Amino acid sequence: MSRIGLLILLVVTLLLNGCMVTQQDLQMQRELLEMKRRLGEAERALKELQDDSSGGVRAHVETLARNQADFQAELDGVRVDLQSMQGLTGDQSRINQELRQDLTLLRDELSLQVADQEQRLAQLEGGAPLVKPSVTQPAPAAAPPVVATAPAAAPAPRPTPAGESAAELYDRALKIIRQDQQYAAGRELMETFLKRYPEDALAVNAAYWVGETYYAEKDYEKAILKFEDIIQKQGDHPKVASAMLKEALAFEATGDMATGKLLLQRVIERFPLSTEAAKAKEKLQGQ
Repeated sequence: MSRIGLLILLVVTLLLNGCMVTQQDLQMQRELLEMKRRLGEAERALKELQDDSSGGVRAHVETLARNQADFQAELDGVRVDLQSMQGLTGDQSRINQELRQDLTLLRDELSLQVADQEQRLAQLEGGAPLVKPSVTQPAPAAAPPVVATAPAAAPAPRPTPAGESAAELYDRALKIIRQDQQYAAGRELMETFLKRYPEDALAVNAAYWVGETYYAEKDYEKAILKFEDIIQKQGDHPKVASAMLKEALAFEATGDMATGKLLLQRVIERFPLSTEAAKAKEKLQGQ
């Protein structure tokens, strides 16, 4: 081959090699740009994912905080309801105790009224005052003075033994008043109870029955003083309503209708839900 041919061949070879290098470089550059583009997309996707994750976590945390706040509010509400229920339970217990005392007092009062009516009926029929069931009636041949004076001559019960409990002494005194109708003897035992057990829960009841004995004996002035003493000293005790009602009846029995009416109105105002208030209303309506 001639020198010119070799030269031409060399030039063509160099040109071909230059074109090949240029194409490879362009291909590499394109691949590099593609990789950069993908990397950028990947970074953006990762950032978006991180942002979404942070937002989700933040939203989850906020949701948990709201749920915790709602739970705390519900817990506080339950605590308030529980305290209210405990207060209502205490009030209900107090109301039940007052109702039991009222029922006991009503039973005692009705028994006393029945006994008083029986005694009045016996007197109207011309017979002697009723005596204790345990006392046998004398034979017709016996002297009348003996029959008439036998119940009145019955000795008063001896003072209570030192070992007798408060409840036993109170029950014994109440039996003598209600069943035996020995008002003076029963009153003496009730006064002994008050001296011996002044702080007992039954002390107010005992003081009330002292007034009841005077009322049964128609000694209304002394009854009024005893009932008034309970009203002044016992505040809102359930027996105050009973004492106020009975004091009103005692005033009316003495002819002081104005004071009696005033006391009946006070019973209704101070103890509107009591059985004594209902009785006072009936009494006022009947006047």
